[in-house]
Amino acid sequence: MITKCPVCDSENIEIKKDYRTLIVPLAEPIQQEISVCHCKDCLSDILLDSEPRKAVQNRILERAKESVPALLKRVNESGYSDSRLERALGLAPHTINRWKQGAQVSAAAIALSRFVSILPELTLVAEAGFDESYARAVILKKTVDKIKAVDSSVRSFYLNTNVFKAAGIMAFNNATDDEKTELTSFIQPALMEV
Repeated sequence: MITKCPVCDSENIEIKKDYRTLIVPLAEPIQQEISVCHCKDCLSDILLDSEPRKAVQNRILERAKESVPALLKRVNESGYSDSRLERALGLAPHTINRWKQGAQVSAAAIALSRFVSILPELTLVAEAGFDESYARAVILKKTVDKIKAVDSSVRSFYLNTNVFKAAGIMAFNNATDDEKTELTSFIQPALMEV
């Protein structure tokens, strides 16, 4: 048990229990219990002790595993069934269902669930054999579609010639008339998607 401040050697200290919030990606955070030596003279707060690192890592892993069913539900709500995901990703039948039930959820299953919940169109990429140019095109198109759903003034373009490839979006909400003319003249109108 500590009796003096590690900074100024004062005996005017108080040992406090506190909690630190630890972020778990795409899941609820967890609280880690810590002990802090607070010196009333120099006002230092020194971390003395906390839950063992292994125990905290196990709780983070459990929270991540608990998040998998909700992540996979988001994918289903985007229009991708469990069986379609399994076929596209080369998983054994009923693997997704087992993960949703909390069985056999590995670190790889957690990572995969996170990826496809953020970008469900990765399923399309997998179905196309992970072709890189197709992947770029489908992810760009889906991203632009999502942006357009939020902002109807957004226009997109995709230019693909033997010499030059370009893709992008243009927002017109806050643009002046001159800026709009400059943006639209840069991209041939035939290549614009409204």
